[in-house]
Amino acid sequence: MMTRSYISSVRYKAVALLLFFLSVAFAGPLPTACANEEAWQHIGDYEGVALYRSVYETEGVLPFKAVAVLDIPFDKIVMALVDAERKADWAPKLKATAIHTRISPNRFEYSEYYQTPWPFKDREFLLAGTVEYRQDRIVFAAENSTNGALARKDHLRANIQTLTFDVVPISAGRTEVAFTFSGDLGGWIPAFVKTIIQKKWPVRFIQSMKQYIASNDSLETERYRSLEKTTVVFQQP
Repeated sequence: MMTRSYISSVRYKAVALLLFFLSVAFAGPLPTACANEEAWQHIGDYEGVALYRSVYETEGVLPFKAVAVLDIPFDKIVMALVDAERKADWAPKLKATAIHTRISPNRFEYSEYYQTPWPFKDREFLLAGTVEYRQDRIVFAAENSTNGALARKDHLRANIQTLTFDVVPISAGRTEVAFTFSGDLGGWIPAFVKTIIQKKWPVRFIQSMKQYIASNDSLETERYRSLEKTTVVFQQP
């Protein structure tokens, strides 16, 4: 007979496993349902982050959207996100990032590897990502890479449907960020675990990024300098 402590231990590991999968730097083109603002239900504000749940949730797919306004210049956020080699310093449970191919200055094929507790295998996000400068924002977007030969055999691969991170300059020192995710993390996801991820993880990601930027004076890298950039118009003068 399973003891109560054993059941609690298994539940904790399952929750921990799912919480560790979601920290990816670049983000993918939105499906119609996710692109529509009416597809998202506001579920609350936590530590300055507005969280949303998709009204189109399907079995096995975990969606969330998080929006926050940060007192940080937009270019510093871009610098932090493109610095793949140092992203593990702040992204939750990220072990490392490998840039496989730089297809163009603003397009990359890469993997991010996440640590998960025993007895589960660590996870890999194998992605093709872009950094696009638009008139009013910079959009990080990614989709699953089709180059399966790059995947590590000792990791399980996550299946991404949507992963975007919008950086929207409001003024010289204020920026709105919007992080949208939808993906199949594998296996059955209990409702209470979905609730934990949707309410806790996006807040942790954004707050960790904010703290990292505030504590580092040197964020600019050669990868950032070589991005093809256009002028972005502030939302406020």
